[in-house]
Amino acid sequence: MAAPMDAKTPVSDVSKPCKYVYGEEDFTLESNPWTDQMEFQCSQFDHEVRSRWDHAVEAGYFRYKLDSLKTKVIPGRLKFVAQLNVKRATERRKPQEMQSVSQPFNPKEFNFLKIRDHEILMELCPKQLMNDETILNGEVGNGEDDSLPTDRNIIIINISPLEYCNILIVPSVEQCLPQVLTIEAIKLALDTILLSSHQGFRIGWNSLCAFASVNHLHFHAYYLDKELAIESATTKAVYGGCHEIDNYPTRGFAFQLEEGQVSQLARLVYKVTSYFHRNEIAHNMFITRGTVFGHDNQSEKRTLRVYVWPRRPSYGAKTEDAFNIAVCELAGHLPIKVESEYDTMTEEEASRILHEASLSEEEFTNIKEQLILLLNGK
Repeated sequence: MAAPMDAKTPVSDVSKPCKYVYGEEDFTLESNPWTDQMEFQCSQFDHEVRSRWDHAVEAGYFRYKLDSLKTKVIPGRLKFVAQLNVKRATERRKPQEMQSVSQPFNPKEFNFLKIRDHEILMELCPKQLMNDETILNGEVGNGEDDSLPTDRNIIIINISPLEYCNILIVPSVEQCLPQVLTIEAIKLALDTILLSSHQGFRIGWNSLCAFASVNHLHFHAYYLDKELAIESATTKAVYGGCHEIDNYPTRGFAFQLEEGQVSQLARLVYKVTSYFHRNEIAHNMFITRGTVFGHDNQSEKRTLRVYVWPRRPSYGAKTEDAFNIAVCELAGHLPIKVESEYDTMTEEEASRILHEASLSEEEFTNIKEQLILLLNGK
């Protein structure tokens, strides 16, 4: 479970949603190497989100209480983090059936306009979109100012949480966008992780046919107080800021934030993910703090890393097996639903399962060649 917050940091009224107004000056670009006695730092954003999530727990807004999860680091080079979370398998909402990566939004199915009001924690308000230029940095409003934009980017609780403070980031919720990445959504996700100063705050996204449960654009975010090997995984350059992951069970692509250019990174990642969408290729995306490419996990040269895995599709509704292969699992965080699997899981077995989702070398090479042409403007 995540470390407690500093009680000295003031938090606005947690019983109702706030409007969190932010600018680039509120971003935390630096992070530190992991240590055995890691002291986690929390920004104002972290305090606001975590306080509201804790209030939702106390108020009983979740399908189940997330007790202290059994957690272990599986011995081996890849440092897979396994957690036993039986309740998520038995008490979550039934996932929707997905038949296509480009399946349109269906208002008759569950979507995030159908949630209860108390599931909303806050609205993310980028300052550059605000009409009032006098708003202060990191201002937290009371949710009653009608002058703020109506195209809301909201943060809500995941009522079937996989870890502490498991939230969903829903961009432009009223637009009813399908589960397809846009430049604006990727930028919002990058902004959100930079608003946090907590080393273990991660953001993930699943496409349709890659274990997305709801066809309404959203990201998962949560706190995991363990280092993941993917944060310092070795990479090989592909073209123009796009790299491929080296020596890893699933073939994928890697990107990094350079010189704080968030919009530039969002555009680059979008070029790749939009190619996957156009070509009906299922994919997952993971955002984490990590080392600059070419540096090991003890390096102080750190940045944001973004991983995108094109993968073999999973059609129909999610199966409730012990070990789904969604974005968390691809990144090395394994929420396991069966205790016997948790007790006996090895790095070799986990790698074998993850490899099942990987494209073949031939398929991946073909995609890589197409991306080089795309990124080269041809």
